[in-house]
Amino acid sequence: MIGNDMQTLLITGINGFLGSSLAKALSAEYNIIGLEYSLENLFRIADCNYKIYSAKDGIPDEVFIEQPIDIIIHTATFYGRNNEDYNQMFNANLRSPFILLDKAILSGCELFVNTDTVLDRFVSTYALTKRQFQEWLFLRMNEIKVINMKLEHFYGPGMSDNNFISNMLKKLLLNEPVIDLTAGEQKRDFVFIDDVVNAYRTVLNNLSMLEGRFLDFEVATGNLITIQELLLQMKYLTKANTKLNFGAIPYRSNELMQSTSNNSALLKLSWQPRTNIKNGLIEIISSFAKHQ
Repeated sequence: MIGNDMQTLLITGINGFLGSSLAKALSAEYNIIGLEYSLENLFRIADCNYKIYSAKDGIPDEVFIEQPIDIIIHTATFYGRNNEDYNQMFNANLRSPFILLDKAILSGCELFVNTDTVLDRFVSTYALTKRQFQEWLFLRMNEIKVINMKLEHFYGPGMSDNNFISNMLKKLLLNEPVIDLTAGEQKRDFVFIDDVVNAYRTVLNNLSMLEGRFLDFEVATGNLITIQELLLQMKYLTKANTKLNFGAIPYRSNELMQSTSNNSALLKLSWQPRTNIKNGLIEIISSFAKHQ
């Protein structure tokens, strides 16, 4: 049955911020194997002994031939932050995971845990491709059980430099004279990485009571903060003298002004977010100081 100790769990994007965090957190409960585009610089899991396959030339058949895969957690994605074109976004976020899904079904894999976004499909190319793949999962739920984890903005030590929080904190720590920004009225929900990982673990630990073939879980704290409030708090915590030039940049055409997520399904499983935004920011700043 799904959920027994030491089943084999495949994590895609295992060297990513989320993927590596999940692998380390779940390694005592599952036999972890990974799928990563390139095996050249696995810096987040350099000290781990996971069996990892390269997806550079597609999804290798060996992943499913060399061991039975009980569960897949799909975290690999392109966010579009590096100016990827439509074709790259389609291949990374739709075509490649579709092939993975197909091979998982053919191999008899029992569960596909998908990492999705709460964003509306037309906010960005990223959101559109994620929604399109979610619809394929819904269509094929009779062939494989699907858990769809819809994440709010998540953050924490070790996140990518092009993450908004990481990028802003580094500029403030460098005491840059001015940072041009939008008016910052957008309301967002930020979830600390440990709470996100615990959401996945909570769902996996409660599979026996989760009825249905396709289940959605929205991972959110339920506490909104404006971008302006967030940046002012960052400035205070870093003791920066930087001028935050709110209103210097116009909003994007499809700007989401208020995030609305419903975490009630997770709360019913006794999941609770434990790290508030202030303590989360303090942990990141402390991590930056340790690596200087």
